[in-house]
Amino acid sequence: MARKRVEWIDVLKLLGIVAVFGGHCGTNTGGLHDFVFHYHVPLFFFAAGIFADSLEDLRMGEAVRKKWKQIMLPYLFFVMISMLIIILTTNESARTYMAYIKQFVFGIRNQMYASSLWFFPCLFCMCIMFDVLRRVLKKPVLLLLASLILYFVTIFLLPNNPGVTPSWIFNIDSAMHYMIYYAIGYLARGKLKEERTDFSVRDRIFQLASVIFLAGYAVLVYLRIDNFTACFYEVIPGIKYIYPIIHTLLLIGFQIVLAKLLAGTGNLHEVGTQTMWLCGNEFVVKKIFTALADMVGVQIEISSAFSAIVYVFILICFIYQLLLPWEKKLYQKCLAYFCLY
Repeated sequence: MARKRVEWIDVLKLLGIVAVFGGHCGTNTGGLHDFVFHYHVPLFFFAAGIFADSLEDLRMGEAVRKKWKQIMLPYLFFVMISMLIIILTTNESARTYMAYIKQFVFGIRNQMYASSLWFFPCLFCMCIMFDVLRRVLKKPVLLLLASLILYFVTIFLLPNNPGVTPSWIFNIDSAMHYMIYYAIGYLARGKLKEERTDFSVRDRIFQLASVIFLAGYAVLVYLRIDNFTACFYEVIPGIKYIYPIIHTLLLIGFQIVLAKLLAGTGNLHEVGTQTMWLCGNEFVVKKIFTALADMVGVQIEISSAFSAIVYVFILICFIYQLLLPWEKKLYQKCLAYFCLY
């Protein structure tokens, strides 16, 4: 049975992929680069956690097979496409290409040629790890506590911060680091999926105050006005260990506000349903645009936040309108050919 889609959540995922593409435009984009790196990866895990209950009625083996088909088969497909692009745009030895394939097998962020694909194996590991915890611990508070413990383990016990430089196969250490956001999405799923219209005056006042607070906080972060962080650290001992999570959740909250405002405008939610394909094609479409620019003798230069947003808009439109239709047909033919349905 297909899950019921929530329009604003699809828009939220689209905002997330826009932030990812925008963040990868480089550091010459004003405050945009630093701003999106505060929240864009946790946002995707948070959104994925909202639908983690889709595994609740399945046995463990069935859950693994389902997530393998949903996440890892597309990953292998995008690896195939990316390797083809790599071979066509470089002039390396067979040994070098085999090294690239080995990087994809391990799937470690920042250690593979098309590094944006790291998200697929990481999400797969997170889904399975969290489902195991859910089956064992059962109680929501224990799930939240276990996820928080894993976060602190990655902060204090691992040699590298896996939120920046993971080193374990399939980014298992990153999955441990970000699982707290997946868990919060899962635990808040009931409220987030709820479609209410009967708000009281008090509810609406609270909503307005929340929107103003979240928007103000996001603006301060974008402008790099973060003096309040030092104040928190001085007033509340130990808050520096938990504040990064609170900080990220506040920025995700602002994205939720934007998503709810944008829901129902155009077909944004339809594009948001294709975030897996958008993510998988980031490397491919950038190579295509670089080749097109070289053919006409121009250079793509991103020098501001606005130019980055325009560039990202063009990339997403290109993927959604031109790449996806034939790619999906090819993907289905590959599944049928290799009997992977």
